Amino acid sequence: MTPNSFFHVALKANDLDATAAFYADAFDGTIIERGSADDGEGATAVEHVALEVADKRVYVFDRAPYEATGDVEPMPTGVLHFGFVVDDVVAAREAIDADHPGVDWVMGPDRFGDLRIAFLLDPDGTIVELIEHVE
Repeated sequence: MTPNSFFHVALKANDLDATAAFYADAFDGTIIERGSADDGEGATAVEHVALEVADKRVYVFDRAPYEATGDVEPMPTGVLHFGFVVDDVVAAREAIDADHPGVDWVMGPDRFGDLRIAFLLDPDGTIVELIEHVE
């Protein structure tokens, strides 16, 4: 399975506005999106701020989508995961499962707005997201 691109890093913060302001100020980031937990359910019931920093995104969450669904216990602040864009999340999952039997899938595939996403653990427990842009 070959991803199309590296898309983002996701962070968990105690104060979304302060963390977003830091990345905007220190790294010349631009806030491109804000989301409210009140506007979603399940994986989308999270507060978040998305920033464009250089040519990638930094997402700042109050909790991860997989925390919101109850798929994992609450996680500490800091780096949550990173994400790769793929053409088809289901096909990517099947390819990974075929090449790496026993991979632990944390969540998905699930819809997250205009995305289909899935999360897996690498051998050291790092969470990796697969992202498919859908309409």
